[in-house]
Amino acid sequence: MSDISIPGVKSKYDTAKIIEGLMAVERIPLTRSQARLEEIRLQRTVWLDLNRRMSSLRESARSLFSFQNPFNERTASSSDESVLTGTATREAIEETKSFVVKRTASADRFMSDAVPADAKVPKGEYSFSVGDKTIRLSYGGGSIKDFADAINRKGAETVRAQLVAIRPDERVLVIESLKTGKDNRLGFGGAAEDFALSVGLVEKASSTLQALPTDNPVRFDQPLDASKAFQKDDALYLAPGAEAALKLPSPSRSEGLVLELEVELRDLPGGQAAPVGPPPGPAIPSTGTIEYEGIRIASAPSEAELPAWSPPPTPPRRDDLAPLYLIDGSGRSVRLPEVRPGDGFKTITVPLPAYVDSFSGVGLRNGNTGRELRVRSARVYDPTETAGLRPKNPVQTAGDAVVVMDGIEVTRSDNAVSDLVPGLTINLWQASDKPVKLKVEPDREAAKEAVIELVGNYNRLMAELNILARKDESVLAEIEYFTVDEKKAYAERLGLFQGDTTLSQLRTSMQRTMMDAYPTGGGMSQLAAFGITTDSRRGGSYDAARLRGYLEIDESALDKALQTSFGRVKDLFGFDSDGDLLMDAGAAFKLDAMMKAYVETGGVVTTRTTTLDSQISRQQKEIETLEDKLAKKEAELKRQYGQMEGALGQMESTSSAWDTFNSSQGK
Repeated sequence: MSDISIPGVKSKYDTAKIIEGLMAVERIPLTRSQARLEEIRLQRTVWLDLNRRMSSLRESARSLFSFQNPFNERTASSSDESVLTGTATREAIEETKSFVVKRTASADRFMSDAVPADAKVPKGEYSFSVGDKTIRLSYGGGSIKDFADAINRKGAETVRAQLVAIRPDERVLVIESLKTGKDNRLGFGGAAEDFALSVGLVEKASSTLQALPTDNPVRFDQPLDASKAFQKDDALYLAPGAEAALKLPSPSRSEGLVLELEVELRDLPGGQAAPVGPPPGPAIPSTGTIEYEGIRIASAPSEAELPAWSPPPTPPRRDDLAPLYLIDGSGRSVRLPEVRPGDGFKTITVPLPAYVDSFSGVGLRNGNTGRELRVRSARVYDPTETAGLRPKNPVQTAGDAVVVMDGIEVTRSDNAVSDLVPGLTINLWQASDKPVKLKVEPDREAAKEAVIELVGNYNRLMAELNILARKDESVLAEIEYFTVDEKKAYAERLGLFQGDTTLSQLRTSMQRTMMDAYPTGGGMSQLAAFGITTDSRRGGSYDAARLRGYLEIDESALDKALQTSFGRVKDLFGFDSDGDLLMDAGAAFKLDAMMKAYVETGGVVTTRTTTLDSQISRQQKEIETLEDKLAKKEAELKRQYGQMEGALGQMESTSSAWDTFNSSQGK
């Protein structure tokens, strides 16, 4: 009985392996269902990826014709960026402006005398004012370094302090305003004034503000002709040919002083002075009478005839745009720069040391024949003085920027001027006598980048469609921008939607859209005319890769088109053909409408992913059912084979007992 061989008994037969083989056959439906589930999930992922690609293409298309399209962007280019630059918004007009920067806006910056490095600042209430803003600092006393740090913590964007080591044991304190403009002078109050005086930031100064008497002008060398120069409405009027002087009671040194005038050159009606009337005739004495014995005898009147008066010819118009003079202490006149006529009163600021060493008044000579000169106010002052104090060691003093734009002089308190030209911010960097041109034009680079982005998103979506439509590895090989890892990942998508008519129609529609002709302000045009083509022919032969709908950009052709035909390029992507202020034509407009049907809620992508979600749910339930069935099948096989092994084990035990018995009987 020992030679009995029954499958599954002991180690001769592996029942686990038998069960595994049987279950492998049973698992075939489950494996197929799992593979199908992974395929459906992949399809859903691909549709979501397509949705992102379509959305990106739609967004880049909309950017080319929407209200915020780059074709409406403006850029400002300066002929000398070291003097000024500009930033233009969409509201800026395409034009070229000429600027002369006479002076940039500046802020007060005061330096102290040298003080010991370990100098102490007493306890007190310190205040620092800049224009209408006041910073108050309650300082508990301490080192000058701690004092400077406290100012910086409290000063925010108003005032700043800096301690500079000029020698190992000496320091200077620099305190500066952080706001430019003559109205933003740096002032000291409370304990700050005493401290500033003690360290030499400021010094006492008598007021130098003095108004010149416009209501009491004098003639240069003789009494004033009141008929040609007169006071009216708080202004001094000088008719053509009039002259006058506004004099100080006594000459003053010009050092550090500024003359400020409000003047106007106003055109007279008719453009000329009043015409000359006829002169009075000679005074002919009376003929007289005589009486004699009651008889009155009168002489006959003279019969002399005067020649007829003929008005003199009208003198030629004379324009004199430099009617202002400085009068120095010796009475010498120094002519000032020109005054532009019109546009009301202008404030003219003159640094006296640039013209005279001493100053005694202002001379006014109206040499115009057709303009009236008006002076509303005149004053001399020290621009560095504030509240009886002036900087002892000024590094820089507050002042307005002075700019001449197209011949018109303006002043501003800041070096960023945004209210001079609509949509244009002018940044002033340094003064210069040379005119600087600032040209506002379309931002061609922004438009070009937007077009490139559109073509890039178009090609990326087209690549996805080509991969999904063909199970051909050459489709992957020809996409040069794919990395090795991307090519491996996309390999499993090759031909995934082969035969899908929806995507095939989309691909065809995209190609047609980019090749069609569209209306523009200059007639019908195509993208190919501006350097955007499929370029399928190369070197006299056709490149298969370029037959798959990809676009290429000839940058030199596109640059030229943006330079010479900017409006047509803009219209080609989005155009209002019926004048109702709504875009209704153009390649980008058509692409947007096409993608909208796919990516919007309820569109093609939503429909497809919803269907796939349902399929995934059904497939998961099917897999769960199969897994449950297989688990029961495997358990049943294990039970059955377990019973078989138990029965065979018992048979083997019986066989062994018989063998033992037979041996004991000598058989």
